[in-house]
Amino acid sequence: MKTVVTAILTLMLFGAECFAMKAMDEKSIAKVLQSVEIAKEHKNINAMKKYFLSRASISLTDQDIDDSNTQRLNLNEYTRHLSKKWKNTQSNLIEVQERSFSIDPNGKSALVKTTLVQTIETNKVKTATTIYETTGLKLVNGQIYINYYSSRTMLNTALRVN
Repeated sequence: MKTVVTAILTLMLFGAECFAMKAMDEKSIAKVLQSVEIAKEHKNINAMKKYFLSRASISLTDQDIDDSNTQRLNLNEYTRHLSKKWKNTQSNLIEVQERSFSIDPNGKSALVKTTLVQTIETNKVKTATTIYETTGLKLVNGQIYINYYSSRTMLNTALRVN
């Protein structure tokens, strides 16, 4: 019986290894980033959080003509930040304008630069803001995770939509 169980477990592990991703490509990265964007649009922190490594480094910069304010956060601090930010947000729409990929030749890590427009409705007022993101991704046990995230929000480009 022990031999049968060992054989089954070995086959299961081998089978899982066969289906695990060996290298990242643009399509697989885009799928992960789209899932994160959808989670953010729906203000679903738990769905978003599963794509981040627990030790991810996060840098958020609010920038305008006169000033720049940068916060460096860990994942828990970032999720608390988003919870506060989303508390009074009725809608959150993210539109990708431009995206470029830089994938390491071994396919184990990548850097993605994205320009997006985020339209947030708070207290029945919609505001559109241009955001420049840099996302570092890493392949861990066949799964793609975000290990670095930097967001630069250009406050001087905010447009009142209503």
